[in-house]
Amino acid sequence: MSDHTTPPRKLQQVDRDAFRLRLNYIRERTGLSGKDFAESIGISKSNYSQVEKGNRMLTVDQIYNIFVIYGVPMEYLIAGQETNLPEKFRINL
Repeated sequence: MSDHTTPPRKLQQVDRDAFRLRLNYIRERTGLSGKDFAESIGISKSNYSQVEKGNRMLTVDQIYNIFVIYGVPMEYLIAGQETNLPEKFRINL
């Protein structure tokens, strides 16, 4: 085992405003109401509403459910990386 340790990286936070905007965009592209989208990912409508307002975050499990159900990569929701975003969710300019 090496005595050399890697210094911890500076912790960063998810940009909640950007996250909520991306999440709202995905929900609208699915054509679902907030209530139906919330239920599909395992969260109550009232809690989901707080997420879309930027007052709280989804859990990792709920973000994973969005990936499994809708094919939206976690990297897109969290960091805005569009690399593997399905075509139906891409903005066509």
